Amino acid sequence: MKRLALRTILPALLAIGLFSGVVFFSFLPSLSRAVMDQKRLMIRELTESSWNILARFEAEERAGRLTRAEAQTAAVEQVRSLHYGQEGKDYFWINDDSPRMIVHPYRPDLEGQDLSQFADPHGKLMFVEMTEVVARDGAGYVTYMWQWKDDPERIVPKLSYVKGFAPWGWIIGTGVYTEDVDAEVSAVTSRLQTAALLILAIVSALMAVLLRQSWQSERGRLRTAAALKGSEEKYRSLVESAGESIVMSIGGEDLFANASMLRLLGYNRQEFANLDIADIVRATPGEQEGGRRHWQAVMDGTTAPTRYEAELIDHEGKTIRSMLTLSRVAVHGRVGFMAVASRLAQPRELDLLTAESVEDLAAANRRLDTMASLMMSHGADVMQVSRMLSVNADAAVRKGIELAIAELGAPPVPFDIMLMGSLGRAEVSLLADQDHAIIYPDLEAGDEGAQEYFLTLGKHLSDILATAGYPYCPGGIMSGEPDCCQSLSAWRRTFTGWINTLEAEDMLRSKIFFDFRGGLDEQRLTAALGQHLQTEIARQPRFLHLLARSVLQYEPPLNAFGNFVLEEREAERATFDVKGVLAQIVDFVRLRALQHGVLATGTLERLEALRVGGHLREDTVQQTADAFRFLMELRLHHQSRRILHQLEPDNRIEPKALAPEDRKRLKNVFSHVKALQSALDHEFKGA
Repeated sequence: MKRLALRTILPALLAIGLFSGVVFFSFLPSLSRAVMDQKRLMIRELTESSWNILARFEAEERAGRLTRAEAQTAAVEQVRSLHYGQEGKDYFWINDDSPRMIVHPYRPDLEGQDLSQFADPHGKLMFVEMTEVVARDGAGYVTYMWQWKDDPERIVPKLSYVKGFAPWGWIIGTGVYTEDVDAEVSAVTSRLQTAALLILAIVSALMAVLLRQSWQSERGRLRTAAALKGSEEKYRSLVESAGESIVMSIGGEDLFANASMLRLLGYNRQEFANLDIADIVRATPGEQEGGRRHWQAVMDGTTAPTRYEAELIDHEGKTIRSMLTLSRVAVHGRVGFMAVASRLAQPRELDLLTAESVEDLAAANRRLDTMASLMMSHGADVMQVSRMLSVNADAAVRKGIELAIAELGAPPVPFDIMLMGSLGRAEVSLLADQDHAIIYPDLEAGDEGAQEYFLTLGKHLSDILATAGYPYCPGGIMSGEPDCCQSLSAWRRTFTGWINTLEAEDMLRSKIFFDFRGGLDEQRLTAALGQHLQTEIARQPRFLHLLARSVLQYEPPLNAFGNFVLEEREAERATFDVKGVLAQIVDFVRLRALQHGVLATGTLERLEALRVGGHLREDTVQQTADAFRFLMELRLHHQSRRILHQLEPDNRIEPKALAPEDRKRLKNVFSHVKALQSALDHEFKGA
């Protein structure tokens, strides 16, 4: 008991000392610098975002749609109206490299004035310094004294970030008042000091309780060690009861195979135990070296479970083409391996492309969810599984069109299927419904029957996909609906209407429709519609502001204290909707893609294009991509477990059922999503 007390009390005292040292001697002194760095980063990103306004209107000038005077006037008015911050009083200004003031929301008296001799109370020629910084580096920070927002009587220190716009010889900037930083640091420091003292008091009071609990845990550990003695036998029993063909070995012991594997290879249990793994598994000719690397890497613990094609050798020496999922297992401290073998179908089996009827298509698609669930349960990469599901859905749509045309006859004109939503982004999960529309060329007079043909074709397609396992869209976004079956000109008018009328329902539909891509070979139609979309958004910049507001209506389920905000829809099951949080990332990335003319539809592809184009910072792209992958992994793992337990898949994640490290990572993801929304709030909401 004395040794146990020392093991418990000494670490607690050490933790208290380390905590106090970190808080009072490291964290608090560096807080001011960290807050200032954050403010510097904020005004830099805000300035770069407003700089894009100038770039957009200058592009209109180069395209010949606006004169330079018209483009500059429009840019000035938009910058003049940009405000942000808690009171909506933070602003942007523009001067040229003379320097001469172009626009300043709170100092209109300076507009048009020469600033070369304009100095702050300390005599600093701040606008001259701005032009020098831009001439030397293109952009940078400048410190000086300036009036407090719209109060000319109050002069305080200010830090601004300025960036040059070379085509017009302009300089745009915004800034932060250092008094704000000092006040923020003071408030945070006071709260941290109070919290630290409270934590020290609580930790001290809990030490006795901790000692008692440690004693109880030690007794429990001894009981658990005795109970785990038979864990390997229980593990073997679990493998034995599995329906898949499994072979395993733990701690270098004889090979063990379940009944399914023994039947597949024609061995009895004793014969199999005397074999080496090389006697029954052979990589395909092109994978011999890769196969050996797979086994070695998994056994060394340097890679996750992996899948590769191999040949199983049965008792008679015949080969069986299989897909092996190889995993490293550890039972009671002993390391081994487990391989799950899925016999590969013959080329004609489960082939969507060779289906000759709706029933064939449904049969070919029937085992897809189970196959994907098994892949997830054995460590397959989540984006590869989603891609497989997306490719399969693409093929199902193409085959559905082919079967429908075989019944209805040839279409009157070439057309295309617009795949939208998660299918348009190629991010299909195990719970996906239909989102598709038909687009066809503008018709000549007398071709009114074409609309009726395509509506009928769309309804047939929806019925075929429903039979194949893709439920009807609850929102009616299917090509058999009149609103989802239109000519190119009609679709252009629809998109223009959404962008200009700006109704709430239009915002909701645009989030689905603006992820469209062509599903057939008539790509010129969807390409023309995509170009029209970019042109209309450039003409109506306020649409992006309203789209941003719709994105900001929803927040990740994390409260101000860092706790999950959950719903109790089922008894004893508090959950959140992981699809809703994923949608917040998808919405953010879509908005940025539309803002900067990115044509890709996939979330990760859009992020990469935004990174390459310099529209998002490298670390922002990396964190957002990691958050997206993690949520996709949570979603597909949850859905696959429900499918394998013969339950309906859903999107309801129960945090308490996750591992502690996953719960911590989930909170970090939610915090990152809030940071993304905060950036949108600064850039768009105040305008």
